[in-house]
Amino acid sequence: MKKLVSLILVLVLALGCCSFAAAEGSKYYGGYDDTIKATIAVYQRSSQGDAADIWWWDFCRDYFGIDFEVTQSNDSGTTKSTMFASGDMVDVFYQFFMSSGLVVEQGVTNGNLIPLDEYITPEIMPNLSRIYEDYPEYKSLITAPDGHIYSLGVVQNANDSLMTFYINQRWLDEAGLAMPTTLDEFTEVMAAFKAREELPENEGKTIVPLTGDLGNQPRFIANAFGWITDSAGYLTQIALDDVDGQPCFIYADEERFPEFMKVMKDYIAKGYFSADVFDDQYAGNQTAAQKAEDLTGFDQNTSNAIDPNEWTAAIPLTSPWNDTPAIARSYNAINCASFNISSTCDESKVERLMKWVDWLYDYDNYLMSHWGPSAEETEWLCGLKSGYTVTTNDEGRYVYSCKEVEDGDYTSFGDYQNRRIQGIIGGYLGLNIDLWGEATRPYNPTKWTNKKDENVLPYLVDTYPNIVFFEADVQERVTELKTEINAYVNENYVAFISGEKEMTDENLAEFFKTIHDLGYDELLGYYIDYIK
Repeated sequence: MKKLVSLILVLVLALGCCSFAAAEGSKYYGGYDDTIKATIAVYQRSSQGDAADIWWWDFCRDYFGIDFEVTQSNDSGTTKSTMFASGDMVDVFYQFFMSSGLVVEQGVTNGNLIPLDEYITPEIMPNLSRIYEDYPEYKSLITAPDGHIYSLGVVQNANDSLMTFYINQRWLDEAGLAMPTTLDEFTEVMAAFKAREELPENEGKTIVPLTGDLGNQPRFIANAFGWITDSAGYLTQIALDDVDGQPCFIYADEERFPEFMKVMKDYIAKGYFSADVFDDQYAGNQTAAQKAEDLTGFDQNTSNAIDPNEWTAAIPLTSPWNDTPAIARSYNAINCASFNISSTCDESKVERLMKWVDWLYDYDNYLMSHWGPSAEETEWLCGLKSGYTVTTNDEGRYVYSCKEVEDGDYTSFGDYQNRRIQGIIGGYLGLNIDLWGEATRPYNPTKWTNKKDENVLPYLVDTYPNIVFFEADVQERVTELKTEINAYVNENYVAFISGEKEMTDENLAEFFKTIHDLGYDELLGYYIDYIK
Protein backbone atom coordinates (compact mmCIF):
# COMPACT_ATOMS: atom_id res chain seq x y z
CA MET A 1 0.00 0.00 0.00
CA LYS A 2 1.28 3.43 -0.84
CA LYS A 3 2.55 5.71 1.90
CA LEU A 4 1.86 9.42 2.31
CA VAL A 5 5.05 11.03 1.07
CA SER A 6 6.30 14.24 2.60
CA LEU A 7 8.28 16.39 0.20
CA ILE A 8 9.00 19.45 2.32
CA LEU A 9 12.16 20.54 0.57
CA VAL A 10 14.38 23.57 1.02
CA LEU A 11 15.13 24.44 -2.61
CA VAL A 12 18.00 26.80 -3.36
CA LEU A 13 17.67 29.81 -5.64
CA ALA A 14 20.81 31.21 -7.34
CA LEU A 15 22.30 32.16 -10.70
CA GLY A 16 23.97 29.93 -13.25
CA CYS A 17 23.88 28.93 -16.94
CA CYS A 18 21.27 28.71 -19.68
CA SER A 19 20.30 25.88 -22.04
CA PHE A 20 18.43 28.00 -24.60
CA ALA A 21 19.95 26.75 -27.84
CA ALA A 22 18.97 24.76 -30.90
CA ALA A 23 20.97 21.69 -31.83
CA GLU A 24 24.13 22.63 -33.71
CA GLY A 25 23.71 22.40 -37.46
CA SER A 26 19.93 22.12 -37.36
CA LYS A 27 17.25 24.68 -38.10
CA TYR A 28 14.99 23.92 -35.14
CA TYR A 29 15.43 22.92 -31.51
CA GLY A 30 15.82 19.18 -31.01
CA GLY A 31 17.82 18.60 -34.18
CA TYR A 32 15.08 19.09 -36.78
CA ASP A 33 15.00 20.87 -40.13
CA ASP A 34 11.34 20.31 -41.05
CA THR A 35 8.18 21.78 -39.60
CA ILE A 36 5.20 19.80 -38.33
CA LYS A 37 1.62 20.64 -37.53
CA ALA A 38 0.06 19.60 -34.23
CA THR A 39 -3.24 20.27 -32.48
CA ILE A 40 -3.32 21.39 -28.87
CA ALA A 41 -6.04 22.27 -26.33
CA VAL A 42 -5.19 24.91 -23.72
CA TYR A 43 -7.22 26.15 -20.77
CA GLN A 44 -7.98 29.87 -21.07
CA ARG A 45 -8.65 32.13 -18.11
CA SER A 46 -10.63 35.33 -18.47
CA SER A 47 -7.42 37.35 -18.04
CA GLN A 48 -5.63 35.58 -20.89
CA GLY A 49 -5.43 36.67 -24.49
CA ASP A 50 -6.47 35.01 -27.71
CA ALA A 51 -4.06 32.44 -29.14
CA ALA A 52 -3.79 34.42 -32.39
CA ASP A 53 -2.19 37.30 -30.44
CA ILE A 54 0.05 35.27 -28.13
CA TRP A 55 3.79 35.30 -28.72
CA TRP A 56 4.38 31.78 -27.37
CA TRP A 57 2.68 30.03 -30.28
CA ASP A 58 4.64 32.06 -32.84
CA PHE A 59 7.82 31.21 -30.94
CA CYS A 60 6.92 27.52 -31.05
CA ARG A 61 6.64 27.71 -34.82
CA ASP A 62 9.85 29.73 -35.30
CA TYR A 63 12.10 28.06 -32.73
CA PHE A 64 10.77 24.49 -32.46
CA GLY A 65 9.35 24.16 -35.96
CA ILE A 66 5.98 23.14 -34.52
CA ASP A 67 2.95 24.91 -35.95
CA PHE A 68 0.23 24.46 -33.34
CA GLU A 69 -3.44 24.69 -34.11
CA VAL A 70 -4.65 25.97 -30.74
CA THR A 71 -8.04 25.29 -29.17
CA GLN A 72 -8.70 27.46 -26.12
CA SER A 73 -11.34 26.49 -23.59
CA ASN A 74 -12.57 28.13 -20.39
CA ASP A 75 -14.35 24.90 -19.49
CA SER A 76 -11.69 22.21 -19.44
CA GLY A 77 -14.00 19.64 -17.87
CA THR A 78 -16.56 19.75 -20.66
CA THR A 79 -13.88 19.86 -23.34
CA LYS A 80 -12.09 16.83 -21.91
CA SER A 81 -15.21 14.75 -21.49
CA THR A 82 -16.46 15.61 -24.98
CA MET A 83 -13.16 14.75 -26.64
CA PHE A 84 -12.69 11.52 -24.70
CA ALA A 85 -16.25 10.38 -25.39
CA SER A 86 -16.12 11.14 -29.11
CA GLY A 87 -12.54 10.05 -29.72
CA ASP A 88 -12.04 13.30 -31.63
CA MET A 89 -9.05 14.43 -29.58
CA VAL A 90 -6.29 16.98 -30.02
CA ASP A 91 -2.70 15.77 -30.12
CA VAL A 92 -1.81 17.53 -26.85
CA PHE A 93 -3.81 18.44 -23.75
CA TYR A 94 -2.00 21.36 -22.11
CA GLN A 95 -2.86 23.01 -18.76
CA PHE A 96 -6.00 20.89 -18.72
CA PHE A 97 -5.94 19.85 -15.05
CA MET A 98 -5.89 16.10 -15.55
CA SER A 99 -6.47 14.57 -12.13
CA SER A 100 -4.61 11.39 -11.28
CA GLY A 101 -7.96 9.60 -11.34
CA LEU A 102 -8.69 10.83 -14.84
CA VAL A 103 -5.19 9.83 -15.92
CA VAL A 104 -5.83 6.26 -14.78
CA GLU A 105 -9.27 6.22 -16.41
CA GLN A 106 -8.19 7.68 -19.75
CA GLY A 107 -4.65 6.33 -19.81
CA VAL A 108 -4.57 2.93 -18.11
CA THR A 109 -8.19 1.87 -18.69
CA ASN A 110 -9.47 3.56 -21.84
CA GLY A 111 -6.19 4.06 -23.69
CA ASN A 112 -6.98 7.63 -24.73
CA LEU A 113 -3.66 8.90 -23.33
CA ILE A 114 -0.36 7.36 -24.33
CA PRO A 115 2.47 6.40 -21.93
CA LEU A 116 5.24 9.01 -21.92
CA ASP A 117 7.90 7.28 -19.84
CA GLU A 118 9.72 5.59 -22.73
CA TYR A 119 10.59 9.06 -24.02
CA ILE A 120 11.96 10.31 -20.69
CA THR A 121 15.59 9.56 -21.49
CA PRO A 122 18.75 11.70 -21.36
CA GLU A 123 18.83 11.71 -25.17
CA ILE A 124 15.22 12.86 -25.72
CA MET A 125 14.46 14.73 -22.47
CA PRO A 126 17.76 15.72 -20.81
CA ASN A 127 16.21 18.35 -18.54
CA LEU A 128 13.44 16.20 -17.05
CA SER A 129 15.77 13.18 -16.84
CA ARG A 130 18.18 15.23 -14.79
CA ILE A 131 15.42 16.21 -12.37
CA TYR A 132 14.38 12.57 -11.93
CA GLU A 133 17.98 11.49 -11.44
CA ASP A 134 18.42 13.91 -8.55
CA TYR A 135 14.85 13.60 -7.24
CA PRO A 136 13.69 10.05 -8.02
CA GLU A 137 10.74 10.42 -5.64
CA TYR A 138 9.23 12.92 -8.11
CA LYS A 139 9.15 10.28 -10.81
CA SER A 140 7.65 7.64 -8.54
CA LEU A 141 4.90 10.02 -7.43
CA ILE A 142 3.62 10.56 -10.98
CA THR A 143 3.86 6.92 -12.07
CA ALA A 144 0.50 5.19 -12.55
CA PRO A 145 -0.27 1.73 -11.07
CA ASP A 146 0.66 0.00 -14.33
CA GLY A 147 4.19 1.44 -14.13
CA HIS A 148 3.73 4.07 -16.84
CA ILE A 149 3.71 7.87 -16.79
CA TYR A 150 0.80 9.43 -18.69
CA SER A 151 0.92 13.00 -17.47
CA LEU A 152 3.49 15.68 -16.62
CA GLY A 153 3.28 18.86 -14.59
CA VAL A 154 5.21 21.55 -12.80
CA VAL A 155 8.06 21.19 -10.32
CA GLN A 156 7.78 23.95 -7.74
CA ASN A 157 8.64 25.09 -4.21
CA ALA A 158 7.05 23.05 -1.43
CA ASN A 159 7.91 25.61 1.25
CA ASP A 160 5.08 27.89 0.23
CA SER A 161 1.33 28.00 0.61
CA LEU A 162 -0.90 26.69 -2.12
CA MET A 163 -2.74 29.99 -1.98
CA THR A 164 -2.28 33.13 0.08
CA PHE A 165 -5.24 35.36 0.84
CA TYR A 166 -4.84 39.10 1.33
CA ILE A 167 -6.81 41.70 3.25
CA ASN A 168 -6.95 45.45 2.67
CA GLN A 169 -4.92 46.79 5.59
CA ARG A 170 -5.97 50.40 4.96
CA TRP A 171 -9.62 49.40 5.27
CA LEU A 172 -8.82 47.54 8.49
CA ASP A 173 -7.03 50.57 9.92
CA GLU A 174 -9.81 52.95 8.91
CA ALA A 175 -12.33 50.65 10.62
CA GLY A 176 -10.18 50.52 13.76
CA LEU A 177 -9.98 46.74 13.57
CA ALA A 178 -7.08 44.36 14.02
CA MET A 179 -6.15 41.52 11.68
CA PRO A 180 -8.84 38.86 12.28
CA THR A 181 -7.70 35.51 13.62
CA THR A 182 -11.09 33.91 14.29
CA LEU A 183 -14.12 33.37 12.09
CA ASP A 184 -16.22 35.67 14.29
CA GLU A 185 -13.63 38.44 13.95
CA PHE A 186 -13.50 37.90 10.20
CA THR A 187 -17.28 38.24 9.97
CA GLU A 188 -17.04 41.48 11.95
CA VAL A 189 -14.45 42.74 9.47
CA MET A 190 -16.65 41.82 6.51
CA ALA A 191 -19.52 43.80 8.04
CA ALA A 192 -17.27 46.82 8.56
CA PHE A 193 -16.02 46.58 4.98
CA LYS A 194 -19.58 46.37 3.62
CA ALA A 195 -20.47 49.48 5.62
CA ARG A 196 -18.03 51.46 3.50
CA GLU A 197 -20.91 51.80 1.00
CA GLU A 198 -22.15 54.56 3.30
CA LEU A 199 -19.06 56.70 2.69
CA PRO A 200 -19.78 59.75 0.49
CA GLU A 201 -17.19 58.71 -2.10
CA ASN A 202 -18.95 55.35 -2.53
CA GLU A 203 -22.45 56.69 -3.10
CA GLY A 204 -24.20 54.55 -5.71
CA LYS A 205 -21.39 51.97 -5.70
CA THR A 206 -21.44 48.38 -4.49
CA ILE A 207 -18.78 47.25 -2.06
CA VAL A 208 -17.99 43.54 -2.23
CA PRO A 209 -15.84 42.84 0.84
CA LEU A 210 -14.91 39.28 -0.16
CA THR A 211 -14.17 39.02 -3.87
CA GLY A 212 -13.70 35.82 -5.79
CA ASP A 213 -15.81 32.83 -6.68
CA LEU A 214 -17.15 29.75 -4.92
CA GLY A 215 -13.98 27.84 -5.80
CA ASN A 216 -11.34 29.81 -3.92
CA GLN A 217 -12.31 32.32 -1.23
CA PRO A 218 -14.57 29.86 0.64
CA ARG A 219 -11.46 27.72 1.17
CA PHE A 220 -10.27 30.39 3.59
CA ILE A 221 -13.50 29.95 5.53
CA ALA A 222 -13.29 26.14 5.25
CA ASN A 223 -9.85 26.32 6.89
CA ALA A 224 -11.50 27.95 9.89
CA PHE A 225 -13.66 24.85 10.29
CA GLY A 226 -10.59 22.62 10.27
CA TRP A 227 -10.63 21.30 6.70
CA ILE A 228 -7.31 21.51 4.89
CA THR A 229 -7.73 21.20 1.16
CA ASP A 230 -5.47 21.98 -1.78
CA SER A 231 -8.14 22.31 -4.41
CA ALA A 232 -10.48 24.96 -5.74
CA GLY A 233 -12.91 22.05 -5.89
CA TYR A 234 -12.60 21.87 -2.10
CA LEU A 235 -16.24 20.90 -1.67
CA THR A 236 -15.96 17.49 -3.34
CA GLN A 237 -12.16 17.02 -3.17
CA ILE A 238 -10.62 14.70 -0.60
CA ALA A 239 -9.15 16.76 2.25
CA LEU A 240 -7.49 16.26 5.59
CA ASP A 241 -9.38 17.05 8.76
CA ASP A 242 -7.08 19.21 10.87
CA VAL A 243 -9.20 18.42 13.92
CA ASP A 244 -8.72 14.64 13.91
CA GLY A 245 -6.03 14.22 11.23
CA GLN A 246 -8.14 11.89 9.09
CA PRO A 247 -9.02 12.00 5.37
CA CYS A 248 -12.48 13.46 4.79
CA PHE A 249 -14.92 15.02 2.39
CA ILE A 250 -16.20 18.16 4.04
CA TYR A 251 -19.77 17.70 2.81
CA ALA A 252 -20.21 14.59 4.98
CA ASP A 253 -19.48 16.24 8.34
CA GLU A 254 -22.92 16.33 9.90
CA GLU A 255 -21.91 18.83 12.59
CA ARG A 256 -19.64 21.27 10.79
CA PHE A 257 -20.87 21.26 7.19
CA PRO A 258 -24.32 22.73 8.01
CA GLU A 259 -22.58 25.45 10.05
CA PHE A 260 -20.23 26.15 7.14
CA MET A 261 -23.19 26.43 4.77
CA LYS A 262 -24.93 28.82 7.17
CA VAL A 263 -21.88 31.10 7.08
CA MET A 264 -21.81 30.97 3.28
CA LYS A 265 -25.54 31.68 3.05
CA ASP A 266 -25.23 34.59 5.48
CA TYR A 267 -22.28 36.08 3.59
CA ILE A 268 -24.10 35.93 0.26
CA ALA A 269 -27.31 37.35 1.72
CA LYS A 270 -25.45 40.28 3.30
CA GLY A 271 -23.49 41.03 0.15
CA TYR A 272 -20.09 40.03 1.46
CA PHE A 273 -19.88 37.90 -1.68
CA SER A 274 -21.11 39.24 -5.00
CA ALA A 275 -24.46 38.16 -6.39
CA ASP A 276 -22.37 36.91 -9.33
CA VAL A 277 -20.45 34.48 -7.13
CA PHE A 278 -21.79 31.51 -9.12
CA ASP A 279 -20.38 32.91 -12.37
CA ASP A 280 -17.12 31.13 -13.31
CA GLN A 281 -15.68 34.27 -14.88
CA TYR A 282 -16.48 36.48 -11.89
CA ALA A 283 -13.12 36.07 -10.18
CA GLY A 284 -11.20 37.19 -13.23
CA ASN A 285 -13.37 40.04 -14.50
CA GLN A 286 -15.29 41.75 -11.73
CA THR A 287 -12.73 41.14 -9.01
CA ALA A 288 -10.06 42.97 -10.99
CA ALA A 289 -12.39 45.90 -11.57
CA GLN A 290 -13.41 46.07 -7.92
CA LYS A 291 -9.82 46.15 -6.69
CA ALA A 292 -8.86 48.78 -9.24
CA GLU A 293 -11.74 50.97 -8.03
CA ASP A 294 -11.09 50.37 -4.30
CA LEU A 295 -14.38 48.47 -3.88
CA THR A 296 -13.17 45.30 -2.21
CA GLY A 297 -11.15 44.32 0.81
CA PHE A 298 -10.21 40.63 0.52
CA ASP A 299 -8.84 38.52 -2.31
CA GLN A 300 -6.45 35.69 -3.20
CA ASN A 301 -3.83 38.06 -4.64
CA THR A 302 -2.93 41.74 -4.78
CA SER A 303 -2.92 42.16 -8.54
CA ASN A 304 -4.96 45.09 -9.88
CA ALA A 305 -5.02 46.71 -6.44
CA ILE A 306 -4.45 50.47 -6.50
CA ASP A 307 -1.56 50.01 -4.07
CA PRO A 308 -0.63 46.35 -3.47
CA ASN A 309 1.52 47.42 -0.52
CA GLU A 310 -1.67 48.34 1.35
CA TRP A 311 -2.71 44.68 1.44
CA THR A 312 -1.56 42.24 4.12
CA ALA A 313 -1.46 38.45 4.04
CA ALA A 314 -4.40 37.11 6.03
CA ILE A 315 -3.79 34.79 8.98
CA PRO A 316 -5.61 31.42 8.77
CA LEU A 317 -8.69 31.50 10.97
CA THR A 318 -9.83 29.45 13.92
CA SER A 319 -13.42 28.92 15.03
CA PRO A 320 -15.49 27.19 17.73
CA TRP A 321 -15.02 24.01 15.66
CA ASN A 322 -11.26 24.28 15.21
CA ASP A 323 -8.64 25.88 17.47
CA THR A 324 -5.61 25.44 15.20
CA PRO A 325 -4.82 27.88 12.36
CA ALA A 326 -3.62 26.01 9.26
CA ILE A 327 -3.35 26.45 5.51
CA ALA A 328 -2.47 24.04 2.72
CA ARG A 329 1.13 23.65 1.69
CA SER A 330 1.81 23.98 -2.04
CA TYR A 331 1.11 20.66 -3.80
CA ASN A 332 4.07 18.86 -2.22
CA ALA A 333 6.43 20.31 -4.85
CA ILE A 334 5.17 18.39 -7.88
CA ASN A 335 2.00 17.69 -9.82
CA CYS A 336 1.14 15.87 -13.04
CA ALA A 337 -1.94 17.62 -14.35
CA SER A 338 -0.75 19.70 -17.28
CA PHE A 339 0.66 17.74 -20.23
CA ASN A 340 -0.76 14.69 -22.00
CA ILE A 341 -0.53 13.27 -25.50
CA SER A 342 -3.61 11.58 -26.90
CA SER A 343 -3.68 8.17 -28.51
CA THR A 344 -4.85 9.76 -31.78
CA CYS A 345 -1.63 11.75 -32.13
CA ASP A 346 0.49 10.51 -35.02
CA GLU A 347 3.33 8.47 -33.55
CA SER A 348 5.84 10.32 -35.71
CA LYS A 349 5.13 13.54 -33.77
CA VAL A 350 5.46 12.21 -30.24
CA GLU A 351 9.21 12.32 -29.74
CA ARG A 352 9.34 15.86 -31.09
CA LEU A 353 6.53 16.98 -28.78
CA MET A 354 8.37 15.44 -25.84
CA LYS A 355 11.54 17.35 -26.72
CA TRP A 356 9.41 20.49 -26.96
CA VAL A 357 7.97 20.08 -23.48
CA ASP A 358 11.35 19.08 -22.02
CA TRP A 359 12.63 22.54 -22.95
CA LEU A 360 10.47 23.99 -20.16
CA TYR A 361 12.21 21.89 -17.50
CA ASP A 362 15.24 24.20 -17.60
CA TYR A 363 14.86 27.23 -15.36
CA ASP A 364 16.20 29.76 -17.87
CA ASN A 365 13.78 28.43 -20.46
CA TYR A 366 10.93 28.53 -17.97
CA LEU A 367 11.73 32.21 -17.37
CA MET A 368 11.68 32.91 -21.10
CA SER A 369 8.28 31.23 -21.44
CA HIS A 370 7.11 33.38 -18.54
CA TRP A 371 8.36 36.77 -19.76
CA GLY A 372 9.11 36.29 -23.43
CA PRO A 373 12.50 37.13 -24.94
CA SER A 374 14.84 39.76 -23.54
CA ALA A 375 15.52 42.96 -25.46
CA GLU A 376 18.76 41.42 -26.72
CA GLU A 377 17.05 38.33 -28.18
CA THR A 378 15.68 40.15 -31.20
CA GLU A 379 15.69 36.98 -33.31
CA TRP A 380 12.83 35.62 -31.19
CA LEU A 381 10.57 38.67 -30.98
CA CYS A 382 8.02 37.00 -33.29
CA GLY A 383 6.04 40.21 -33.78
CA LEU A 384 6.65 41.81 -30.37
CA LYS A 385 7.60 45.49 -30.36
CA SER A 386 10.55 44.64 -28.14
CA GLY A 387 11.77 42.09 -25.68
CA TYR A 388 11.65 42.74 -21.95
CA THR A 389 14.06 45.15 -20.29
CA VAL A 390 15.23 44.94 -16.70
CA THR A 391 16.02 47.72 -14.25
CA THR A 392 16.82 47.61 -10.56
CA ASN A 393 14.64 49.41 -8.02
CA ASP A 394 15.63 50.96 -4.70
CA GLU A 395 15.27 47.61 -2.97
CA GLY A 396 17.67 45.93 -5.36
CA ARG A 397 14.91 43.95 -7.04
CA TYR A 398 14.52 43.55 -10.78
CA VAL A 399 11.66 45.42 -12.44
CA TYR A 400 10.50 44.28 -15.89
CA SER A 401 9.07 46.35 -18.70
CA CYS A 402 8.86 46.39 -22.50
CA LYS A 403 7.90 48.70 -25.33
CA GLU A 404 4.30 47.48 -25.44
CA VAL A 405 3.80 48.40 -21.78
CA GLU A 406 5.58 51.73 -22.17
CA ASP A 407 3.37 52.55 -25.17
CA GLY A 408 0.25 51.76 -23.16
CA ASP A 409 -0.84 48.74 -25.17
CA TYR A 410 -1.03 46.84 -21.87
CA THR A 411 -1.76 48.21 -18.43
CA SER A 412 1.10 46.41 -16.68
CA PHE A 413 3.82 43.87 -17.29
CA GLY A 414 1.56 41.25 -15.73
CA ASP A 415 -1.23 42.13 -18.16
CA TYR A 416 1.32 41.90 -20.99
CA GLN A 417 2.41 38.47 -19.78
CA ASN A 418 -1.14 37.13 -19.72
CA ARG A 419 -2.51 38.59 -22.93
CA ARG A 420 0.56 38.83 -25.15
CA ILE A 421 3.18 36.35 -23.91
CA GLN A 422 1.04 33.62 -22.27
CA GLY A 423 3.23 33.68 -19.16
CA ILE A 424 1.12 31.04 -17.44
CA ILE A 425 2.45 28.47 -19.92
CA GLY A 426 5.50 27.85 -17.78
CA GLY A 427 3.60 28.24 -14.54
CA TYR A 428 1.60 25.06 -15.09
CA LEU A 429 4.30 23.02 -16.75
CA GLY A 430 8.02 23.36 -16.25
CA LEU A 431 10.73 23.98 -13.70
CA ASN A 432 9.59 27.10 -11.88
CA ILE A 433 12.34 27.00 -9.29
CA ASP A 434 16.10 26.94 -9.83
CA LEU A 435 17.00 23.53 -8.43
CA TRP A 436 20.72 23.79 -9.18
CA GLY A 437 21.46 27.51 -9.10
CA GLU A 438 22.29 27.72 -12.78
CA ALA A 439 19.95 30.39 -14.16
CA THR A 440 21.46 33.29 -16.08
CA ARG A 441 18.35 35.35 -16.75
CA PRO A 442 17.82 38.07 -14.15
CA TYR A 443 15.14 36.96 -11.74
CA ASN A 444 14.10 37.86 -8.23
CA PRO A 445 14.65 35.13 -5.63
CA THR A 446 11.67 34.61 -3.37
CA LYS A 447 11.02 37.58 -1.12
CA TRP A 448 8.13 37.27 1.27
CA THR A 449 6.09 40.45 1.13
CA ASN A 450 2.87 41.72 2.70
CA LYS A 451 3.79 39.80 5.91
CA LYS A 452 3.31 36.44 4.26
CA ASP A 453 6.32 35.07 6.17
CA GLU A 454 4.71 36.12 9.47
CA ASN A 455 1.04 35.49 8.80
CA VAL A 456 1.00 32.42 6.54
CA LEU A 457 4.20 30.35 6.37
CA PRO A 458 4.20 29.36 10.07
CA TYR A 459 0.83 27.64 9.52
CA LEU A 460 1.65 25.45 6.50
CA VAL A 461 0.46 21.86 6.75
CA ASP A 462 0.39 18.97 4.30
CA THR A 463 -2.89 18.11 2.66
CA TYR A 464 -4.06 14.75 1.45
CA PRO A 465 -1.67 13.73 -1.37
CA ASN A 466 -2.44 15.67 -4.52
CA ILE A 467 -1.50 12.71 -6.70
CA VAL A 468 -3.58 9.60 -6.02
CA PHE A 469 -3.19 6.60 -8.34
CA PHE A 470 -5.69 3.91 -7.48
CA GLU A 471 -5.54 0.56 -9.24
CA ALA A 472 -7.62 0.71 -12.42
CA ASP A 473 -10.58 -1.23 -11.02
CA VAL A 474 -10.64 0.86 -7.85
CA GLN A 475 -10.34 4.06 -9.88
CA GLU A 476 -13.28 3.01 -12.01
CA ARG A 477 -15.37 2.47 -8.91
CA VAL A 478 -14.19 5.73 -7.30
CA THR A 479 -15.09 7.66 -10.45
CA GLU A 480 -18.51 6.00 -10.53
CA LEU A 481 -19.20 6.87 -6.90
CA LYS A 482 -17.90 10.43 -7.14
CA THR A 483 -19.88 11.21 -10.28
CA GLU A 484 -23.19 10.52 -8.61
CA ILE A 485 -22.30 11.81 -5.14
CA ASN A 486 -20.67 15.02 -6.41
CA ALA A 487 -23.63 15.88 -8.62
CA TYR A 488 -25.98 15.45 -5.67
CA VAL A 489 -23.73 17.42 -3.28
CA ASN A 490 -23.17 20.34 -5.65
CA GLU A 491 -26.85 20.65 -6.50
CA ASN A 492 -27.93 20.67 -2.86
CA TYR A 493 -25.08 22.89 -1.68
CA VAL A 494 -26.10 25.61 -4.12
CA ALA A 495 -29.75 25.16 -3.15
CA PHE A 496 -28.97 25.43 0.57
CA ILE A 497 -26.69 28.49 0.46
CA SER A 498 -28.79 30.35 -2.11
CA GLY A 499 -31.90 29.90 0.03
CA GLU A 500 -33.70 27.84 -2.58
CA LYS A 501 -33.78 24.98 -0.08
CA GLU A 502 -34.26 25.55 3.64
CA MET A 503 -31.61 24.20 6.02
CA THR A 504 -34.13 22.45 8.24
CA ASP A 505 -33.22 19.43 10.36
CA GLU A 506 -35.39 17.32 8.10
CA ASN A 507 -33.75 18.49 4.86
CA LEU A 508 -30.26 18.12 6.28
CA ALA A 509 -31.02 14.63 7.55
CA GLU A 510 -32.24 13.68 4.09
CA PHE A 511 -29.10 15.18 2.55
CA PHE A 512 -26.70 13.18 4.73
CA LYS A 513 -28.73 9.98 4.43
CA THR A 514 -28.70 10.25 0.64
CA ILE A 515 -24.92 10.74 0.61
CA HIS A 516 -24.43 7.52 2.55
CA ASP A 517 -27.01 5.70 0.43
CA LEU A 518 -25.05 6.72 -2.68
CA GLY A 519 -21.94 5.00 -1.34
CA TYR A 520 -20.06 7.66 0.61
CA ASP A 521 -18.61 5.24 3.17
CA GLU A 522 -17.24 3.00 0.44
CA LEU A 523 -15.75 6.03 -1.33
CA LEU A 524 -14.01 7.38 1.78
CA GLY A 525 -12.73 3.90 2.59
CA TYR A 526 -10.69 3.79 -0.62
CA TYR A 527 -8.93 7.04 0.32
CA ILE A 528 -8.27 5.89 3.88
CA ASP A 529 -6.82 2.58 2.68
CA TYR A 530 -4.63 4.37 0.12
CA ILE A 531 -2.46 6.12 2.71
CA LYS A 532 -2.30 3.38 5.33
